[in-house]
Amino acid sequence: MPETFRIGFHLTPFWSPTDRHPTQIIDEAIQVVAAASRMGYAWVSIGQHLLSHPTVWPQPFPMLARMAPETGRMRLKTSVLLLPIVNAVEAAENIATLDHICHGRLDVGVSIGYREKELETVGLRRQDRVPKLEESLALMKRLWAGDEVSFAGSYTRVTAGRMGFRPHQEPHPPLEMGAQSVGATRRAARLTDGVFFGPQISWDSVAKLALVFRDARQEAGQVPGTIGASRALIVGPNRQAATTAARAYLEKTFAMYRAWEMQESTMMELQLGFDAPLESWTVCGSPAECVETIGQGRAMGLNRLGFTIYSLPREVKARIDYLQMIAEEILRPAGALAT
Repeated sequence: MPETFRIGFHLTPFWSPTDRHPTQIIDEAIQVVAAASRMGYAWVSIGQHLLSHPTVWPQPFPMLARMAPETGRMRLKTSVLLLPIVNAVEAAENIATLDHICHGRLDVGVSIGYREKELETVGLRRQDRVPKLEESLALMKRLWAGDEVSFAGSYTRVTAGRMGFRPHQEPHPPLEMGAQSVGATRRAARLTDGVFFGPQISWDSVAKLALVFRDARQEAGQVPGTIGASRALIVGPNRQAATTAARAYLEKTFAMYRAWEMQESTMMELQLGFDAPLESWTVCGSPAECVETIGQGRAMGLNRLGFTIYSLPREVKARIDYLQMIAEEILRPAGALAT
């Protein structure tokens, strides 16, 4: 039976503009998400960055815990948790706790990260990212099983340790891995329940990597798993108007990712400028054009889309109305409303 197609949204654009007090930024995001939870979005997700000035990135565990009672049946997701810079035992405990706080509505997305400044905070080098992530996942899965664990890893050690309680979901919350390369996609197929492709790779790259994931799962004799992609959503009367309205935010996004040296040699080519047409890597244009693009993504085998919603209005009520418009004019005709 084919996997149900669902759409959620990322919180990243909700932290802008940053001229508001941080308390106001967080309170307003909670208010908007609470309203959106009744519109048919399948999940809300939050990413993770450290030392992010001048951008704003509230941390995922406290934010999702605060949003849990406001979000009804909508799922909560880390997208993504930078697992190499997090203590694996603390992450396992926090995830188990958060899974109970939200009564089993948690999904956990992880990735290796890419910023030197973040790796430096925990004394890691770039070459440590993959082994630390793999070691962390192995330890976390053992801890979530509820048994006493002794573990002698290269980065974490546990001697006869056992968590006080297991996660709400069995055997643990669904795991997915962020990927923008063939290697990361194969890693996701091997270690997690699904893959979630990054926002800056093209639709052509998404199609190629989706095939890599499906083939790897099939070769390993595993169930198909979920295949998702993070996509910028840019809505307007037409593609030109949508592009014009989102240009300032896009320029800031490109500048941030270039400054953070997001592009790596092993990755698919990232879209970090205006050289490629927006429709080649985003969901862009009129609502009808957006629905058409979503259909093309589904034809590639995607069953999850996470929107980073550009051109958000500034005021809370206007943001709520904008999300309602997207739900009614894009999610509904795309057959993606969660019930």
